[in-house]
Amino acid sequence: MLSRVRIGERCFRAPGGLVRGASVKRSIAALGAGIASISLVGCAGYQASVDSGSAPSVAATDLESQHLAGSPELGFAEIEEKDTAPGEPGERHEYFMAQRLEGAGLEEYPADQVLAIKSQVELLEDARGAFGDRGFGAGGITSWDEVGPGNIGGRTRAILINPQDPQIMYAAGVGGGVFKSVNAGASWFPLDDFLANIAVNSMAMDPTDPDIIYAGTGEGFFNSDAIRGLGIFKTTDAGATWTQLAGTVDGSVPTGAFYQVNKLQVSPNDPNRVYAATRFGVFRSLNAGTTWASVLDNTLFIDTAAPNGDATNVGFTDLQIQPGTQPDLILASCGSFNQGGMWRSTNIGNAWTKVSTATVLDNPQQGRMTIDFAPSSPNIVYVCMAANGSGPLGTGRVVGVFRSVDSGLTWTQQSAVTPVNTLLLSNTLANACQGGSGFDQGWYDNIIKVDPVNPDVVWVGGIDMFRSDDAGVNFSITSYWWIFETLGQFLHADQHEIVFHPDYNGTTNQTMYVGNDGGVYRTDNALATTNVNQCPQFVSDLASVIWIDLNTSYGVTQYYHGVIAPQADVFLAGAQDNGTSQVTSRVTPEAWVEVFGGDGGYTAISPVGPYNPGGGVGVAFVETQNFGTIRRTDDGGNSFGFFNVGLGPDSGLFITPFEMDPNNPDILWTGGLEPWRTVNGAFNWTNPGPNWFGPAFVSAIAIAPGNSNVVYMGFNDGWITRTSNALDPVAAWTLFSTPNGLPADDGPAFGFVSDLAVDPNDPDICYATYSTFGIDHIYRTTDGGATWTSIDGIGLAGIPDIPVHSIAIRPCDSDQLYAGTEVGVFASDDGGATWSPANAGLANTVIEELDFQGDDVLAAFTHGRGAFVTDLAACGAVPACCLGDADGNQAVNFNDITFVVSNFGNNYGAGNTGPGDSDCNGIVDFNDITITLSNWLNVCP
Repeated sequence: MLSRVRIGERCFRAPGGLVRGASVKRSIAALGAGIASISLVGCAGYQASVDSGSAPSVAATDLESQHLAGSPELGFAEIEEKDTAPGEPGERHEYFMAQRLEGAGLEEYPADQVLAIKSQVELLEDARGAFGDRGFGAGGITSWDEVGPGNIGGRTRAILINPQDPQIMYAAGVGGGVFKSVNAGASWFPLDDFLANIAVNSMAMDPTDPDIIYAGTGEGFFNSDAIRGLGIFKTTDAGATWTQLAGTVDGSVPTGAFYQVNKLQVSPNDPNRVYAATRFGVFRSLNAGTTWASVLDNTLFIDTAAPNGDATNVGFTDLQIQPGTQPDLILASCGSFNQGGMWRSTNIGNAWTKVSTATVLDNPQQGRMTIDFAPSSPNIVYVCMAANGSGPLGTGRVVGVFRSVDSGLTWTQQSAVTPVNTLLLSNTLANACQGGSGFDQGWYDNIIKVDPVNPDVVWVGGIDMFRSDDAGVNFSITSYWWIFETLGQFLHADQHEIVFHPDYNGTTNQTMYVGNDGGVYRTDNALATTNVNQCPQFVSDLASVIWIDLNTSYGVTQYYHGVIAPQADVFLAGAQDNGTSQVTSRVTPEAWVEVFGGDGGYTAISPVGPYNPGGGVGVAFVETQNFGTIRRTDDGGNSFGFFNVGLGPDSGLFITPFEMDPNNPDILWTGGLEPWRTVNGAFNWTNPGPNWFGPAFVSAIAIAPGNSNVVYMGFNDGWITRTSNALDPVAAWTLFSTPNGLPADDGPAFGFVSDLAVDPNDPDICYATYSTFGIDHIYRTTDGGATWTSIDGIGLAGIPDIPVHSIAIRPCDSDQLYAGTEVGVFASDDGGATWSPANAGLANTVIEELDFQGDDVLAAFTHGRGAFVTDLAACGAVPACCLGDADGNQAVNFNDITFVVSNFGNNYGAGNTGPGDSDCNGIVDFNDITITLSNWLNVCP
């Protein structure tokens, strides 16, 4: 057993984000189990010491200004390793799917169902929109304001530039939908919000009309957080509106054929001819996307009349059309975690030849391959090949860069065996400078592009970005993910896309754009001096290529949880792949700061004293993925310590909940298979028992306002437990399941308890939400859990069959409830008897968390579009009413009678109103006809 381990001589940043304070994660675990103490020295005078279960201290001395070794906030080396298990969805993906599908009898995310519900919700909101002049809607909500982040990007696999107007650009976030820029990426705005609910993985523009764009959905690379898609969407008006192409989902193609659209290409010879590389094969449309047919099958999934391609679990990952060739000459690559091959067609996909047979591409270690033709010499084409895991290179390491000078008929390996070349798809710092191995990600981030004017200049993007000036023989480093972000050579890790400016000429215009896990970046000196120094120590060791962050208003952050400070508009939230970040104002969306790395999770801010990051004061808690990773800050997020004394051994969910007691901020609860409690601000933890049952993990926690002894916990299999003596050394817990009215694992279906909330006036009243499809989603108990009743409501006045992730109770009026769902927020003014969508100004995307600041401010944290906030109408306020006006146009006439009749029987809920409701009581009935007639021809002020 290792008792003390020294890791490296330098502090650095992890691909998941900024590493601050002391953070022990998978890098430490990879060195050996049972590490009891770690001492780390680095950063030219910055030293952090971490003993198991103790808070670290960081002492600082002045850094040499030219040294790149770290910053006062950095504690030691932390490497983020992507899940590389072939064919196995990773922890993020499993967590995402388990929340929604486990026990629901569904094998795939029902994106089509969510799309239909989203459309229904939009129609309902549009119908009620005419009533906005009455002041506010359900829950006192008038509109939501976007808080950001507008400066923390997210994974971007597709970028398009309008060749006729390069100021117009499009970028697709795999969790945030399609964004558009009209100023060359200086700022962005979102297009269709629903595309935030499904991963936009690829895009293609009609070469004859840049207003026509195709967007392919679903990441097909088996990364752990991939989201399944729902076919291809199309816009003909530059992104103003999008239409799902029915031919990709209507049964005319095999089910699942367009769940992962990895690459889209429009023929340069005929804009009606569109190609798609998917997990199932290569598909082609001859009528601009109306209908599709397979032209090359992945026989592991389908066997049609098309030519048979390879049988691989990942399928086809890239497809490129040779410029200037008629008819279309196409290359398509197949395989990732097992060997596939390269396929070639010279007749628009009607016939194919496997060109990798008996060539250097026929390599038993061949995995994912990316392709690019040289625009200035189209007979030259390059391939970057990653290893599939079957041989000595492992999974994801570069096999080689290959070149063909005869349009893909024959190939030669270009890349020499040099220290830099072997790291093209690897973590240079971990593998080369820290002596690690296995940090190879070519199955996940792998892109190759050829300079538009020089066929010998080749770019490869893996974790970092590399360039070759001699036709792929030797590569040099052009970016560094681990240095200060304030340095121009910094580029966020994990490269997925490279796009050149339409006017690129290699001299006066050297502008190139890249998409990576941090969003969108640009360089204006793409051909500047590179460097082969893998482990630079000084600025002079760096390449001269400068990268510019283009993530202003590119709001694609995928939050798991967030809070708003009780004392001020400070927002603190944990995000997928982008750590935990905070901002100190609701009106500065570009000023978010990442305060901790990894995958962010739950957060909490103490209400005691001010929380002032700028002043270096305030207590808050954050966590990273997996159980037992809670950190505490006492200086407003400037530094964090690892506070886990006594916490465990145990295991929990990928995102493990923890909650701060609303009555005493020194009391916190978390849970895995067992409950865990601290009463002294996380300086030590105890287990008040028991280990409840089976494999179920704690998935939600709530503490009663006004009574710290009453604690509820929910589980990922539907059960809920409660104790009324939570602060005793050994608490007594009561379990509730199907016999009490809840869905659980002994019923016809069970669910994932996503959130719990206790009434501020009565600890026996508690609400539970379920994020599983196919069951009711909101339950209430009024007797301390003895019995539970669904309050989903019915029809247009209810919650549709979509996951509910969060519930909040308004402190000043416990009849006002707010539910965060898969497609936005629903609100109730009558304790859950009726519900209405309340999304004015809010993206119709996943709402992971809702949090109150006082009585009148509500914050929403989304999984894909960042954070939002709304100021509610004062408690007890009633919307203004124009009696007799059933259509909301401020006049009473024959049209109002029509609205009453067409909406007869609708129940909008107490305190709410809608079409047909002439007396504004929330119900459309005969009284509305009477009120309209009695106010005939009135004009409302």
